[in-house]
Amino acid sequence: MIAAIRRGLAACTDLTVATALFSLVVIAAIWSAVVVGQRAEREYVIASAVRQNANLAVAYEEHIVRTLKGLDAALLFIRHEYRRLGPKLDINRYIAEGVLDGRLFNTLSVVDERGNIVASSRTADPALRSVNYADREFFREHQLRRNQDTFYINKPVLGRISNVWQVPVSRRIIKPDGSFGGVIVLSVDPGYFTRFYQKAEIGGQGAVVLVGLDGIVRARRVGSRLTFGEDYSKSSLMQEQAKALVGDFVSRGGVDGHARLFSYRTLPGYPLVVAVGAGQDEVLAGFVRNRNRDYGIALLASIVVAAFAGMLMVALARQKRASTALAVSEARFRATFEQAAIGIAHTSLDRRYLEVNQKFCDMLGYTRDELVGMPSNSLTHPDDVESAGSYRQQLLAGLVKSATAERRYVRKDGSVFWANRTVSLVRDHAGKPLYFLRVVEDITERKRLEQELRELAATDVLTGLPNRRAFIARLEEEHARLRRFDGQQAAVLMLDLDYFKNINDTWGHPAGDAVLREVAAVINGQIRQVDLCSRLGGEEFAMLLTGAAPEAAREFAERLRRKIAEIVVNHEGNKIKLTASIGVAALRAADDSADASLLRADRALYKAKEAGRDRVEVIASDV
Repeated sequence: MIAAIRRGLAACTDLTVATALFSLVVIAAIWSAVVVGQRAEREYVIASAVRQNANLAVAYEEHIVRTLKGLDAALLFIRHEYRRLGPKLDINRYIAEGVLDGRLFNTLSVVDERGNIVASSRTADPALRSVNYADREFFREHQLRRNQDTFYINKPVLGRISNVWQVPVSRRIIKPDGSFGGVIVLSVDPGYFTRFYQKAEIGGQGAVVLVGLDGIVRARRVGSRLTFGEDYSKSSLMQEQAKALVGDFVSRGGVDGHARLFSYRTLPGYPLVVAVGAGQDEVLAGFVRNRNRDYGIALLASIVVAAFAGMLMVALARQKRASTALAVSEARFRATFEQAAIGIAHTSLDRRYLEVNQKFCDMLGYTRDELVGMPSNSLTHPDDVESAGSYRQQLLAGLVKSATAERRYVRKDGSVFWANRTVSLVRDHAGKPLYFLRVVEDITERKRLEQELRELAATDVLTGLPNRRAFIARLEEEHARLRRFDGQQAAVLMLDLDYFKNINDTWGHPAGDAVLREVAAVINGQIRQVDLCSRLGGEEFAMLLTGAAPEAAREFAERLRRKIAEIVVNHEGNKIKLTASIGVAALRAADDSADASLLRADRALYKAKEAGRDRVEVIASDV
């Protein structure tokens, strides 16, 4: 009996010890899983926010670069017109005619070498006569930078004419002898540089920053609050930028006490840095809620496990928790997979669809059953199908984490749409490849808008011809080609309608517009497909004749001059005749810049004007 009792006690002791040890092991396993899972989830949430910020930083960089190029184009245009017209320059006329977009700036002025304003978009302002810019930073910089024709971006200053804070951007005026002749200065509202904030989904604590390499903020917006002029030279942003031109970092506290996840990019060709930051608290808000919930669940599970007295109840509870956790995990995955706003697909290692969500089916017009088993490349546009072994081999070799590219997909009905496709490789716990994960986002509308913007940016609205920006870009390409290949030649023509102002004054601007359109049509009918004609502004046109020697260009110009002289524009019963003066210059590989030929053609044009108009003049080289 005693032996039996001892054996029973020993058995109870062993069972108690086993139960306690098993309970401790289970509880430890639960908390380890929760802690590891929360750590992974936190890293994933932060990594996703960083990726989003990086994409927004790229978009913000493109926005700022487009803005600066537009401002620089306005400065170059006014400088060119000032060289041509001198003090007679009427900036407001170009704004009224739509040559310049007055929404880009507050004030546009021409300042002579003494700092006095000789022309301005604010001609009606009585303070204009007493303003002198000789002490302004941008004026001194251009004055000191001899032989440097640079686009200068000033720190924010209080405007002396407008009496509002603004960011001046400027270009140097170079006299014919190469000396300093003043500046063209254009002032921009700092808030204009942060309009990107309205499009970026970065939360109430999110921030967009534009700061110069000198450490001075040009514009910073957090929510509805716009600031500028702060000294960021010792900030985390400038410290990180000194290490790398592009990157990500966490700003601890910052100016307003909010920690942010920042992505920044240094603008190529400009002394500026753009940064987009999302508030860390906002990014982690969902994670914190999930963490607190998971900790509560883990605590409850630990209490339940500890309460069980026997091995069987512990095993049953453990099984129940495992089954519940699996069901919750599967439900979460299915909800995320099916309700995602973008297409998601799993493809096998031999490129066949294993599983697709409903959004992916809707994008392509196929049912789930039709897509499963179908080769993935069969839906890609033939022109966008990658060669075998490109990104797949890099993913399989572990050289890259994911591969992103813009691709066209073909729907079931044969229509085509653009998509941003990201492919990553999913592996098991041992690192063995399981399948490819494809995330597909429809970007057709974005591509359409981008194409429209490119066309608008390169086209003159009135005549449909390429505008000044497009012409200069093509001229630079042709100049680069001449430098690469010996024996090539090309010519540049500048055409100006004679007494065009009289047409506007006599019959009105609609008549002048009709004349410009007719002249544009005639020029387009005369040039070859390899040539280019552009309206530079007003009644001035430029042509690039590829492969043309000066004499051939002269002959073409004479034919074109005669064609224009034959034009009769009927406008409201009035017959309008006109003539044109044309300047011809050779585009030479030895030129320091592409626009040197344009300047020569411009001089030739003025020779034609001075010689009586309705004629052609040629300048083959600089004199």
